[in-house]
Amino acid sequence: MQAMAWWSVPLFAFVVAIVWVSVANRPRPPADTHDSVAEHQRFREAMGRSVRRPAPPERMNDEDPDGPGPATPRG
Repeated sequence: MQAMAWWSVPLFAFVVAIVWVSVANRPRPPADTHDSVAEHQRFREAMGRSVRRPAPPERMNDEDPDGPGPATPRG
């Protein structure tokens, strides 16, 4: 009886997987032309926008590319 209980879990998972695959792979209806064109236009506009990137920090000293270094205590 315990073996049947243990085998029921993978069997149930297998059945759920088969149902999931059959639902996920069902044929889709054709897309509406107006919706498809509108989505493509939104995509083109998004790709055409420029992305503003922050300007790189200015270097303090041309000789030292890492900057002035850690602050040292005065005294």
